[in-house]
Amino acid sequence: MPMKLRLVHLFFFGLIANCSSPLFAQIENSAYSATGRGGVGTTMLLDYQALGVNPANIGIKKYEGKRFTLGFMEVSANTLLQGVKQSDINYFVKGDLFKSDSLNYSGKLKGAQLLSGKAFGANVDVMPLGLAYNHDKIGGFAFSVRESIRYFMDFNQNFTNYAFNGALSNLFPQLITNNNDTVANDPNQYQNYYMNNGGIKAGYNANGISVGRVLNNTSYKMSWTRDWSLGYGKKIIDIDERHALYAGITVKYIQGFGYIDINAKDNKLTGVAAYMPALNQLDSLLKIPARDAGRSYKSIGNGMGFDFGLTAKLFDNFRVGMSLINIGSINYKSNVYNVRDTTYYSVAYSSDFLGGFDNVIKWDKRENIKVALPSQFRFGASASLANKRIEVGIDMVKPLNKQPGNYNTTAYAIGGDFYVLRWLKLSTGTSWGGNFASTSEGYKTRVAIPFGIGIVTGQEGGFEFGIATRDVTTYFLNQISPMYSMAIGLVRIRL
Repeated sequence: MPMKLRLVHLFFFGLIANCSSPLFAQIENSAYSATGRGGVGTTMLLDYQALGVNPANIGIKKYEGKRFTLGFMEVSANTLLQGVKQSDINYFVKGDLFKSDSLNYSGKLKGAQLLSGKAFGANVDVMPLGLAYNHDKIGGFAFSVRESIRYFMDFNQNFTNYAFNGALSNLFPQLITNNNDTVANDPNQYQNYYMNNGGIKAGYNANGISVGRVLNNTSYKMSWTRDWSLGYGKKIIDIDERHALYAGITVKYIQGFGYIDINAKDNKLTGVAAYMPALNQLDSLLKIPARDAGRSYKSIGNGMGFDFGLTAKLFDNFRVGMSLINIGSINYKSNVYNVRDTTYYSVAYSSDFLGGFDNVIKWDKRENIKVALPSQFRFGASASLANKRIEVGIDMVKPLNKQPGNYNTTAYAIGGDFYVLRWLKLSTGTSWGGNFASTSEGYKTRVAIPFGIGIVTGQEGGFEFGIATRDVTTYFLNQISPMYSMAIGLVRIRL
């Protein structure tokens, strides 16, 4: 496969399935209405959108005259490459990469240096259907189906050098030519090797090199799940019309379609992976074995999860809430493998991106693996101002474990909705921490600026749809760590 296709393949696969980098969870899941305000939702997301955020809010009504809420096709996706400028990405994806089947040596060297020590991540959330019912006496019920993909990969110097240079990387001090001569890996002599030695056949390291050394200080994580969520929320303490306490619980049946958690530390590679067969059609990096290796799209694991939440209503216009999210686990029982740290001495020469790497990764079958869900603690507060034309809030999301799909560090957000017209809602705010940028991880902190537009029509918000992005500045500024993001809600109907 030509180098340009392999590179695009890797980025495409990262967008929809399995890599390890700094994005992981989206604090608003697929709720497009929260994306425009930086993800603030612990006290502001209601009805079925509260599932996976704070189930207590299912018991809160936004419009007194409406009991039913239906939602169709709410989709949120974003991708982030930390520590790299947008112009650098354009150089490889839009520029020289598409002018030939491979970059020249200086181009490969630039690519290796550019991505070394950086991380790439992607999230996709798709909710095809959500519905909720709220009754003053019995409380609120909500149901939704949501597909979630979390993908993360960070890159060390050895891996990026190998990715762009393959057998010509500095991991191999010698080369084997087509005449079976052993020569020095000297870029200044490559042309001479082709003229007098029949060309380059393979890279060679007489001492051997382990996969753990190539991937040292690299992590590779992926989670692909489908949640069937049923939640209940109710007012449990009613002090007066201005003060009340709501509580809620969500029960989730979870199907697992893909899971990867691979790490390399101290030059040793460890980890586990589980794939549904269809993923093998996309993965040109790991080539994880999968029985029934066709294009079958089916779950390979299942589990249960629970969410618990509380929200207090104070003085009519203020709310304070907290929740525990994703308490539970998934048991992967099909196509589960441990990665094996192997040592190899030579790799065939190829101009392909990642040429030969998939041939040195080895796998050992295992029966199953039970993994915890990416558990989180959330805290938030919000206020309704100017006769409910302005709603603002703050959120904090603290990861409780390091499972694929969770944040590396605590995430914060502040934002709000502003009704500039009765039917036109604009949203903005900011978010920081989490996986956007972390000084503890060696990245310069960068603040994202979200923006959203919502159209709300009909009596008491009968129809609503909108579009939002987690960071509008990416599309206008050539800044470090660009984040491409889009969230869409096709339609929300209240009856």
